Amino acid sequence: MDWQAGASNAGGSATVARYRIGFDIGGTFTDFILHDGAAGTIRLHKCLTTSDDPSRGALDGLVELTREAGIALADVGALIHGTTLVTNAIIERRGARLAFLTTKGFRDTLEMGIEQRYDIYDLFLRFPAPLVARRDIVEIDERIAHDGRIVRRLSTTGLVERLRAFEAQGIEAIAVSLLHSYANPTHERALGELLARECPGIPVSLSCEVVPELREYERGTTTTANAYVRPLFDRYLGRLEEALRARGFKGRLLLMQSSGGLATPELARRFPIRLLESGPAGGALATALFGRLAGRGDVISFDMGGTTAKTCLVVDGKIDVAAGMEAGRVHRFKKGSGLPIKAPVIDMIEIGAGGGSIAAIDEVGLLKVGPRSAGADPGPACYGRGGTEPTVTDANLLLGYLDPGFFLGGRMSLDGAAAERAMAKVATPLKLSAVEAAAGIFAVVSESMAAAARVHLVEKGHDPRRHAMVGFGGAGPAHAARVARILGVGEVIVPPASGAASALGFLAAPPGVELSRSAGGVLGAGFDFDAGNRLLAELEAEGRARLAAADVPAEE
Repeated sequence: MDWQAGASNAGGSATVARYRIGFDIGGTFTDFILHDGAAGTIRLHKCLTTSDDPSRGALDGLVELTREAGIALADVGALIHGTTLVTNAIIERRGARLAFLTTKGFRDTLEMGIEQRYDIYDLFLRFPAPLVARRDIVEIDERIAHDGRIVRRLSTTGLVERLRAFEAQGIEAIAVSLLHSYANPTHERALGELLARECPGIPVSLSCEVVPELREYERGTTTTANAYVRPLFDRYLGRLEEALRARGFKGRLLLMQSSGGLATPELARRFPIRLLESGPAGGALATALFGRLAGRGDVISFDMGGTTAKTCLVVDGKIDVAAGMEAGRVHRFKKGSGLPIKAPVIDMIEIGAGGGSIAAIDEVGLLKVGPRSAGADPGPACYGRGGTEPTVTDANLLLGYLDPGFFLGGRMSLDGAAAERAMAKVATPLKLSAVEAAAGIFAVVSESMAAAARVHLVEKGHDPRRHAMVGFGGAGPAHAARVARILGVGEVIVPPASGAASALGFLAAPPGVELSRSAGGVLGAGFDFDAGNRLLAELEAEGRARLAAADVPAEE
């Protein structure tokens, strides 16, 4: 499908070749957008995500897209990629076995956490378990004070023997987070050099590089999370790069970060934790782009895919970026139940409702939708791939909101009879027809999404009635009008290529580097503003150096 659209300016001067492709691997579908910079057109392509190996479906989709466009993969100047690999690895606990080096006496910091109850009424409250086993935590004899003074010098007595045993023990990655290393990284860097010598085949994540900020628990969880996914991500990216080269791709591969900026493969390999929410970040950028094209600066992003829905705010054309997020929540949609990750992320809320969300009757006989999802395999019943549970997509089909003969642009047909059989599971107990049950599912899921979005908007101090809504994602346009009506939003924008808007947002993303440092002091007459300015200058110089190393022109 081709559109002549304002997207010809997406990415601005970053366009170095005629063709660029953004592709987003989601939980149900993998979305592609091909941008022709010369013609000013975009072409959309979607395919089902291959859950066993997401890169396989992505590569097949890239080949299909370029073939449909009449070009070769070698003609593409840049591929911009977003993936759920990092977040899924943490949720499913399938990352690397890692060792954690920390200051003597602080072995249990990750286990103790901050001891804050996120639900005071839950008598069986569970907290997220650390990503590293206690037996693999090594205490280091050293101590640095909060102001950077060395209280006890680093001692490596007996440490080398322990390090040399790591590989035999099956350790695949190492995380180092020493007390107050943000104020003085000398000991951490010395350990990094020692680890590079003694464990050359094991990747090392130092907290003074991953997140040089105060708060020991958050810094520790972020560094261990980075180390936890690093080998998995490195293997995935290596396979992807090799397969792209084998298919003739000679351009640049860039990866979407949670903050809305693009990273080189080298940077992404060092800090994969910064890709935790890469897909949703593209959707937020697409919202800002379409809001600007529609002449609206204040818009609400409503991105409903196959597994979840996400919403964020764009105010005066700008997207809020938060300082951190959570990963691997024990209760997926309960704030505070996950591992705190200190990394820049576009501020948004995730709602457990998507096209694949399963409807059921609860213990008291009420209809509920989600958070369980049919995913891509087997998917909703109407996909004809073995699914038998009633889902939101099945409901939308029975209500006539989906064209059964033109799903995925006509490449996939939907089975209305299978959807009706699945719907009977909730319709019969409620003594409703299949269409009435479908209408109930549509209403319940729309109310749930609107309620969550309203809470997010109120927390940010914004009145939804003063905003327009941009509805996108595979299921977003079908629900946007109802959600907007519930919120009191008077205008809904459904953009072209709405089913792959996140991939389009990737093409509008600039190269980016986010850097932070903690510096103690009390603001007032005695504050050393010169020192603060020097620190800012150092961060700016480091950021410019990293961008230059990524071949980003200085004027950008």
